[in-house]
This record gives sequence, C-alpha cells and structure tokens, in this order.
Amino acid sequence: MASTSLRPRSDLTRSESEDTRTEADRLRAERNFWRHLFDQLVEEFPEPVLVVNDDGVITHWNEEHAALTGISHEGAIGEKAIDVIGTDGVDETLAEEIARTGESVREDDVRSGQNDGDEWHIRAAGTPLEAPDGDVIGAFEYVSIVTDLVEQREDVKRVQESISDTVNGAVEELLAASETTAETNAELEAFADDQVANLESVRDEMESLSATVEEIAASATEVSDQSATAAELADESRAATTEIVSSIDEVRDATTTLAENSRLLEDRVEEIDTVVDVIDNIADETNLLALNANIQAAQADTNVAGFRVVASEVKELADQSKSEVDTIEDIVGEIRTNTAETIESVETTLDRVDDAIEHARVVDDKQSEIETAATEAATGVDQIADATDDQAASAEEIASMLDSSVDQIRDIATEIETLSETNDSQAERVRNVRDTVRELEAEL
Repeated sequence: MASTSLRPRSDLTRSESEDTRTEADRLRAERNFWRHLFDQLVEEFPEPVLVVNDDGVITHWNEEHAALTGISHEGAIGEKAIDVIGTDGVDETLAEEIARTGESVREDDVRSGQNDGDEWHIRAAGTPLEAPDGDVIGAFEYVSIVTDLVEQREDVKRVQESISDTVNGAVEELLAASETTAETNAELEAFADDQVANLESVRDEMESLSATVEEIAASATEVSDQSATAAELADESRAATTEIVSSIDEVRDATTTLAENSRLLEDRVEEIDTVVDVIDNIADETNLLALNANIQAAQADTNVAGFRVVASEVKELADQSKSEVDTIEDIVGEIRTNTAETIESVETTLDRVDDAIEHARVVDDKQSEIETAATEAATGVDQIADATDDQAASAEEIASMLDSSVDQIRDIATEIETLSETNDSQAERVRNVRDTVRELEAEL
C-alpha cells in the first residue's frame, strides 16, 4: 500500500492500463479456452448435437448430426433450426423451445425417421445456455440415438409377445391340465377309496371263505373217515351177509331134509293106517266070532260054559282092540294132519328161505356196491379235503395279498391326495407365473 502511494501518477496510470490490458487478454484467453472446449465438446460429443442462439439460428452442428440427418455442417450453420430440421406439425424445434422458455427438456417420446432408406429412432434433450448475467442466449440440444434400443425393444417386445403368448398358452394348457389332473386325481381318489372298500369287503369275504373252506376241509376229513368206516362196516356186513347166506343155505338143506322126512313120515302114517285098518278088520271079525261063539254057547248045553267064558273074554279083547284101534286111528289122523301141516309149513319155509337167500344175495351185491362206493367216496372226499386244504391255503394267501393290496391302495390314495395338493400348488404357481408375465409385459 505505501509503495504504491510513492509512485508517480504517470507510472501508476501506465501500470493500471497494463493491468487492464492484461486482464482483458486473460479474459479473452479464458473465453477462447472455454469456447474451444465448448466447440470441442460439441464436435466430439458421441451423440448428434446442435446449438442455437436465442433467435433459433444454428451455431453448432456436429458430424453425428450430419450423419443422422444427412445435412452437412455447412448446410446447417447459420440457418434457422426449424428450417433445417423441418419437424412436421410443430412451429419450433426443441432447442428453440428451450431457448425461448429457458427450461431444460428431456423428451419422453421417441421420434422416428429415415435417412437414405435407413430408419432411425431418437430421443432429444436439451438445456438453456445462459450468459453470466443469467439471460438465456441460446440452447444446447443433443439427440440420443435409440435406434438399436428401439429395435431391441421391438425385438424384445416381439419376443416378449411371443413368450407371453407361449407362456399364456402354456399356462392355460397347464391350468387346463392341472384342472384335468385335479379332476382325475379326485376321480382316482374316489376310485381308490371305493377299491379300498371293495377290497376290504373281498378280504373279509375271503377270510370268511377261508374259514368256511377250513370247516369244509375238516368236514371232508370227517366224511372221509366216516366213508372209510362205512366201507369197513359194508365189508363186515358183506362178510356177515355171506355167513347169513351160508346159514340160510344150511337151514334150507335142513328144511329140505325135514320136508323129505315129513313125506317119509306121511308115507309111514299111510302104512300105519293100512295096518290099523287091517287090525280094525281083524277086531271086527274077532268081535263077530266072539258074538257067534256066545250064540253057539247059549244054544249048547252047560258043558260049554268055559267056552262061553272064553268067547266073552275074546269079545271083550276084540272090543278093547277095537277101542285101541280107534285111538290109534285118531292119533294117526292127528299125525297125518300135523305131517301135512308140517310139509306145508316146510314148503312155505323153503319158499321163504329161497326168498331170503335171494334177498341176502341182493344185499351182498348191494353191500359190495356200497363198499365200492364208500371206498370211492372216501378217495374222492380225501381229494376234496386235499383240494380244500389247498384252497384254504390259497384263500389265506389271497387274503394276505388283499391286505397288502389294501395297504398299497391306501398308500396310492395318500399319494394321490398329496399329488392333488401338489397339483393345486403348481396350478397356483402357474397362475402366479401368468400374472407375473402379464405384469412384466405391462412394464415392458
């Protein structure tokens, strides 16, 4: 401060002038520096850039913009932006709007166009350029080339639509399949429940059948034993019948002998009867002679008294003989009657014995048939018993298999129920996927 006040005024004025010139040069240099940087920024900006002044006249136009629009740098600089770009349906470009309003703008919509037949898509943004005093002196607009992005989005959209259609179709098919699977699972579950009930019923019936078959087997064994016993009894009865036939044969022989003896007795009775007749005749004649002797003695003298006594005794003896002969005749008659009855009875007995022998032989034949039938029945029943034993074992095995089948079907029913729950869960997930795809589609 003190040294400055000691300077001469001329030196001070010169120094101030030099300082002022130096500041101007510095400011000019600084301006040129920043202008160069701005020009470099516009030129090397990787996206199309244009700059307009507050009148909408283009002051900067980089090569990226020239490549995009096909308008050269020389054809754009100094021209009104609206005349160069020529946006249809608007009175000013985005840069002009920004220079007019002084507000930064970023377009949401994508603009499209063509250059030499190539389609392009852009989205513009810009900011106002202000002087140090804050006045808007122009606008900086840059264009983001989103052609690849738009094409990618369109590709993504097409793919998304295709995926969406595919996913929606797959989802609808999966939902339909899930519904069908759910219905099928419900039917299978109901069928499994019915089968469990049926198999349990069959199992109970098989267990009952097994018990019945075992009872039949036991009964068959008992019948077999009884048949064997019947065969033995038939054999014993047959032997007894043979003995009876033999005894009847002996009785017939004895009866035949009796009949023959009775006929001989009858013949002897006839002979006795003849002899009795002779004796009876002799007694009659003796009695007649005694009567004549008595008559002769009565007519004779008394010297024949002894003869009379003799004659009386002879008569008495003749009468007694006559009486005995009558008794003999009565006895002979009774014998004859008894003999006749005996012969008749014997003949009847012989007929009956013959019938008995015939019946005994028929019985013997029947007993033989019974023995054969009983033996065959015992064999058949033994076979039935063996078969029923096998059937009982098979029935028990089937019942056991049915138990296993019931358990397996119950497991299947449980798995079907689990599958149904899983299917419902998957259907819900598929619906969520569909909803998510729709949400993503809406976001895209």
